[in-house]
Amino acid sequence: MTQAEMENHAEVSERFLRHAIAEFENHDLPQASEKAWGAVAHYLKAVAKFRGWKNSSHTDLIDVAFDLGRETGDPNRIDELWLIMEGMHQNFYEDRLLDYTVYRGIDAAAELISRLENRTGPETSPRPSQARRRR
Repeated sequence: MTQAEMENHAEVSERFLRHAIAEFENHDLPQASEKAWGAVAHYLKAVAKFRGWKNSSHTDLIDVAFDLGRETGDPNRIDELWLIMEGMHQNFYEDRLLDYTVYRGIDAAAELISRLENRTGPETSPRPSQARRRR
């Protein structure tokens, strides 16, 4: 993946975050939730593609988030943010989250992307998710 392609994915993530805010302002909480989720998922897929990691399933994205979180030095916060995103994704189907929760979820999406920025350097070897699966 080229630098231009990475920048394009980052732009799409930013656009999805803007759409999440717009959907929230229009009181469409399921769409706002899914746009926030999509922004994070798109960013994770971009980094995974850059590194040559699998990224074609939801489980792959869980592993990507887990592995990148271990690189940040604050894996617990990355895990917390990822769990919020999982709830946002579920809200697209369930429409059960309150306005305040969706608003905080959009903020969490922005924070997660920010914390994972510039993860295009060398990967950890072996990937923590791969070692975890061997147990």
